[in-house]
Amino acid sequence: MEKVIFDSSFLMALADEPTTWFEDILEAVGKFQPVLLACVRQELERLASGQGRKSSSAKVALEIASGFEGGPCGGASVDDEIISRALTVGALVATTDSALLQSLRSAHVRAVTLRGGRVSLGQ
Repeated sequence: MEKVIFDSSFLMALADEPTTWFEDILEAVGKFQPVLLACVRQELERLASGQGRKSSSAKVALEIASGFEGGPCGGASVDDEIISRALTVGALVATTDSALLQSLRSAHVRAVTLRGGRVSLGQ
């Protein structure tokens, strides 16, 4: 079973524009285990504690990820932790962050992103 590590950008995009993301990923990769690293959860919690649209999106993102498997983080940046964990466990990464997508490509980590409201599986 594939593991898919979720970035805050992907989860917040789902909060802003609900899609059939779960079914789309299931169709693209088969049965999968969604993963939310501790540092991504902390990032969402920090955003959720604020006010405004980002805060609301982060709250919904945390609800979406409530049943996800957890994962540890070290002391590196959130993006570096995501890439490191993906390489360590052979996981895909779900993100809409263009800088992270570029870093994932460079590290040869497969990515799941959103294009036109649909899930797209990248290289």
